[in-house]
Amino acid sequence: MSIADTGNPRVLRVLLVTAGSLAAAIGCLVLVGGWALGVPALKSVLPGLATMKPNTAVGLGGLGAGLALCAQGGRWCVVGKLAASVALAVALLTLAEYAFAWNAGIDQLIFRDLGNPVTPGRPALPTAVSLTLIAVALLCAQRPRLQLLKSATGVAGTLIAWAGVNGYVFGAELQTVPLFSSVAVHTAIVSLLLGLGVLAVEPTFWPIRTALERSAGGIVCRWLLPAAIVAPPALGWLLGRGAMFAVYPDRFRWAIYSAVASLGSVWLVVMLARRISAMEAERTAATELARRDALTGLANRRAFDTFLLESFHLTRRHRHALSLILLDIDRFKSYNDEYGHPAGDEALRVLGGLVMSVCRETDLAARIGGEEFAIVLPETDLAGAEVFGERLRVAVERSKAFRRAVTVSLGIAAFTGKTASAAMLLRDCDAALYEAKGAGRNRVSVTVAA
Repeated sequence: MSIADTGNPRVLRVLLVTAGSLAAAIGCLVLVGGWALGVPALKSVLPGLATMKPNTAVGLGGLGAGLALCAQGGRWCVVGKLAASVALAVALLTLAEYAFAWNAGIDQLIFRDLGNPVTPGRPALPTAVSLTLIAVALLCAQRPRLQLLKSATGVAGTLIAWAGVNGYVFGAELQTVPLFSSVAVHTAIVSLLLGLGVLAVEPTFWPIRTALERSAGGIVCRWLLPAAIVAPPALGWLLGRGAMFAVYPDRFRWAIYSAVASLGSVWLVVMLARRISAMEAERTAATELARRDALTGLANRRAFDTFLLESFHLTRRHRHALSLILLDIDRFKSYNDEYGHPAGDEALRVLGGLVMSVCRETDLAARIGGEEFAIVLPETDLAGAEVFGERLRVAVERSKAFRRAVTVSLGIAAFTGKTASAAMLLRDCDAALYEAKGAGRNRVSVTVAA
């Protein structure tokens, strides 16, 4: 699945380029503004929090540039993979330093950082792992044989970043948390942004693919997933940091969290059902529109053919009555020539309304040609159809809604045991209509399928 196969490829591509460019810009800003110019807020966001290390900024900047360029596709993708390779090299060297208690000389290569007396200037281990996994995922994108590796590494790297972000949101003192003690808040946020972006490039992992595809499931996911992802951390932050909840003991706050989470789950289910209902209504409306004649509002030829065939099979199986009427406006060409085609269209609309006024709910009225209409009458024998046709003929003849007196000719055929097919019934009905036209018009002609 490529970006072009998603629900809105242009929007997704813009989002990926924006996310990658933002990550690259933050990395450059930390390097230049934070470390080169010595602005503390750019290194640690808030006093007392961990700082983003220079090599971390290099890795995030390289991955951001790689994501933005890979999203562009074509030759830019090659340059993007080179940028991601630089980030991967930095992250792998950092992991090697942790694994072998080795100093490769890269921690203080760009700027001196004495914040950590044990490993000064070295990115946190979760940061190095997350960068490695996300870089591998980006390098595996657009390689069909490596899609499983891309999905696994991308999800794992994103989850590590998400854990760091949630730690800050819930108010955990990450300085005291093993492994995460030197993960900066903006490092976690940018890593999360990159992880999600990389997963969206050539998505093959089925949850990501489902959320991005054009199907009904994709639309529902894009409606509900943001709330499902953001709501739990936001609620946790409110209960942990909100002054109004500080007076409650921890167990009661967990009870509040459980109750609100249950309410949120119910809300998501209801919203899901509502969205599905709306989509079904839209689909039904679109289907109905495709089966309607735009001018008269009656069924069109496709709907007529389908209904006639279904009715014929039911009639033959259960030996019920079935009749068909074809009607045609007499001398309609002269009406158009005299009053113009807009007036002719209005006459067709009026006739469509007259036809509908005499039909039952079980009948189907359709416009099947220029001025030719058809009416399928289930559970109606030949005598009943003849009464129906005569009533319609009189209604048209007496109508004052036309520019001049308008009449119609009607042909009627009914199903018998010798009727071999729906097409045969239609031919017999058409022959009856031709007979009505030949006999002087403005009349009903009846035939029985031989």
